Amino acid sequence: CHKQYREEIFSGIDRTAMSMKNRTTWEFAHKYCGRIWYICGIILLPLSIVFMCLVMGQDKDTIGNAGLILCAVQMIFLAAPVIPTEMALKKNFDKNGRRR
Repeated sequence: CHKQYREEIFSGIDRTAMSMKNRTTWEFAHKYCGRIWYICGIILLPLSIVFMCLVMGQDKDTIGNAGLILCAVQMIFLAAPVIPTEMALKKNFDKNGRRR
């Protein structure tokens, strides 16, 4: 179990000091962040499709710039959930990683 946990700490975006306190905080952070990512994905998918359909038929530069903007916005939605996840960790666990 410990070897698998050590391997997992090298994956995922939420590798903060609080999420890595122990296995429980790690799993909590990933479940919490995963739910946020799922909701963001449901919202972003149709918006992304509509956005790219609006530039369909345009020149390569316009399509490329639209894709770049879209990727930048999606990266924000990928990284931003770390903040509410950390807040939830601090609300549910003490500084040593024990549940409140």
